[in-house]
Amino acid sequence: MTDNRKLDGPVKFDFDFDEAMQRVAQTNPREVTELVENAAEVDSIDALIDRFEAAGEDVEGGDKVWFARDLATLLGYGKWDNFLAVITKAKAACEQSGHNAADHFADVGKMVTVGSGAGREIADIRLDRYACYLVAQNGDGRKRPVAFAQTYFAIQTRRQELTDRDGIDFGKLSENHQRLYLREQVVSEIKKLNGAAKAAGVETGKDFAKFHNKGYQGLYGGRGVDEIKRYKNLPAKANVLDHMGSTELAANLFRITQTEEKLRREDIRGKEAACTAHYEVGVKVRQTIEQLSGIMPENLPVAENVKKIAAQERKQQRMRAIPAQTRIEQPLAAPKAADPVEIDLSKDLWKYALLIMSVRPNGEITTSDLIDAMPGYVKLSDDHMATNESRKDSKFSQIVRNLKSHKASKSNFIYQGYAEDVRGGFKITDKGMEFVWSYFKE
Repeated sequence: MTDNRKLDGPVKFDFDFDEAMQRVAQTNPREVTELVENAAEVDSIDALIDRFEAAGEDVEGGDKVWFARDLATLLGYGKWDNFLAVITKAKAACEQSGHNAADHFADVGKMVTVGSGAGREIADIRLDRYACYLVAQNGDGRKRPVAFAQTYFAIQTRRQELTDRDGIDFGKLSENHQRLYLREQVVSEIKKLNGAAKAAGVETGKDFAKFHNKGYQGLYGGRGVDEIKRYKNLPAKANVLDHMGSTELAANLFRITQTEEKLRREDIRGKEAACTAHYEVGVKVRQTIEQLSGIMPENLPVAENVKKIAAQERKQQRMRAIPAQTRIEQPLAAPKAADPVEIDLSKDLWKYALLIMSVRPNGEITTSDLIDAMPGYVKLSDDHMATNESRKDSKFSQIVRNLKSHKASKSNFIYQGYAEDVRGGFKITDKGMEFVWSYFKE
């Protein structure tokens, strides 16, 4: 059941960690339609996102701003005065978060046409993404468009922050890299949460075990850590966080950061009160998931141990740190440019194509360069190198070109995800790099 109680004061969130909601809000088109059923023209999540994006105006630097009167309409507010009250709370939350409200909420004038056709200026407010995020969080949660906007602006604000601060485009990260990123964030934020819990009165190891278990119980419908392991058929000694996909990790990250914020903001004292607060935040995040997607965290699939993925990533980083020629010659039993090997071209050529790509800038190579480089690593017969008069090309060159032209075949290395088809050639993928390191190691 969704908690629809109205809050008297401003809602302050630590938006640095709202990327968690990106994975929580994996809503399919049918569910989005139900979520915003009062907006009949919206029939997909893409259309709903487009409405919010279209209402904003592009500004220098690639971001957007919104005008409060337009946002009021999007969020279902018919009376401007009612919406101004929401903005007042949002400004207060902004100041409480340590930001200058004037940097995010700018008073402006807006010309409108009155009945006689004449123009008249009315007061308006220009809002950046963070301001919109705070407005949505302080809006009336009973309004369905507000429920969507809370997640939408959290996602977009966090995306922009990642781009500005770290140059990270989270949406373009692979699932494994999203898991690694979120898992590292969870480790960091648990330390902060433990600090806040200790300040509240959680002291002994037994106290901390109970405190963290309460958070899981709130988020997982009453299941603590041991029950979650049994439900997901995980080993008794497994760390449940290590077997979560990015969606589930993000939900837990949101739970952790918001509990830490709640303990400090409300100055909660006493270990029992801290446990209750953690449980309540877990329940609230669960309600949000239920409202937006309906896929409860305990029913999300079990993922491969993230520690294995981290080990593979470290191995790739070590490989990328080795100079290109050394990378070919030292870790590999074969091939070497000075000592080409004999292979079955029909079965194994793609493996050596990946090897050559792995030491090229950005992992890319043109088809013609691949044709030129390959004889340095694999033996070719005179028959393979002979020019086909009808094609003005060699048999070998055609075999290489077939790596691209046959990309729709299920046995092709592009189809299987080891390489990408790029303009004029190929680009190795993370999966391809992992294969090279495994296949050609000593």
